[in-house]
Amino acid sequence: MRTTMTIAADDLQSHFYDQGWTDGLPIVAPTAAAVEAMLAGGGVAADEVLGAIPAHGVTMDAEHAATAAVMAGCVPEYFPIVLAAVGATLDPLFNLQVACTSTGGPALCTIVSGPLAAELAMNAEHNALASGNRANATIGRAVRFAAVNLLRTQVDGTDGSSIGNPGKYTFCFAERPVTGWSSLREDLGYAEEDTTVTVAPTTGPIQVGNHLTAEPDAIAASLAAAMRMPSLFTTGKGGAQFVIALGVEHEAAFRDNGWTRADLRARLREGSRIRVDELRAAGIVIEEGTHHDMSADADGYLRTVAADADIHVVSAGGAGAGWSAVIPSWAPRQHAQIATRRVRVKGEELPDCGPDSCAIDPTAMEGRL
Repeated sequence: MRTTMTIAADDLQSHFYDQGWTDGLPIVAPTAAAVEAMLAGGGVAADEVLGAIPAHGVTMDAEHAATAAVMAGCVPEYFPIVLAAVGATLDPLFNLQVACTSTGGPALCTIVSGPLAAELAMNAEHNALASGNRANATIGRAVRFAAVNLLRTQVDGTDGSSIGNPGKYTFCFAERPVTGWSSLREDLGYAEEDTTVTVAPTTGPIQVGNHLTAEPDAIAASLAAAMRMPSLFTTGKGGAQFVIALGVEHEAAFRDNGWTRADLRARLREGSRIRVDELRAAGIVIEEGTHHDMSADADGYLRTVAADADIHVVSAGGAGAGWSAVIPSWAPRQHAQIATRRVRVKGEELPDCGPDSCAIDPTAMEGRL
């Protein structure tokens, strides 16, 4: 329910910080007028239900998301993307409550694929995964605000991050359109004219530099090597998911040599397998009898990724010497999974949530990704 208060302008930042409602950076005052303008930008009513986490007794409505978007510095035109991203985090398979409280401290990596990204001047090229673009920065920040304030996961409360992750401030970028290759949204079964938002619970990006070759096999091997680093929590456990952000030169090497994204995903799944002795040499204990399956294949290798569909390949970044990024899930998919939502055009109705507040039966969604 809406709460109104009167706060002196000089006291705004301190009051919101003291309540645990911010990320430590200054926020924009979520006045009633600003929140109403944000809702109008998304074409939704304040009480539209976006989703719920029944186990915690909390429900996310559009007004909550709009408040987060205002605080984060969004303009109303960004709000349809925020709505889609927030909806993705409330997918039961995403398991938001675990992602927000885990000792692993994942970021909510938000990827926008489609024409709306260009209309909003989102950055998909140079420095795409970093700072400098208002839409990227504020959309990602809004998604984080909405999540942590829904669940009240402050650092001195239920946020269990042992080390932390700078992507928890904001981690959002757009897909760079590429002629002659399918887009991320098309790979996920959406139409080219759609705009989608994919949210992944991730560690920080691992920058992969392979500057001296345009051979696709060599570049794929470099990417796979980053995916099977023994120190990653997911390596060898058979349930990892990844976002692979391909830079210009690496993407061109695959495309120009006739590789499809499906070809690359298959190669990376196979290349990310690791020998048991490699893990042990790195000091990793091979788990037995736990919820992480570390049973080796007949050839002595452990799988890091179970299926090609668990690797999300997206073109991002600008031209340079030959850089890409591997962005790992922070934990195997039985703990949390990447989720995608289509951005609804203004005026399009949200799903009818019915009596269960959009809570989805996870068993009905097995294999959906």
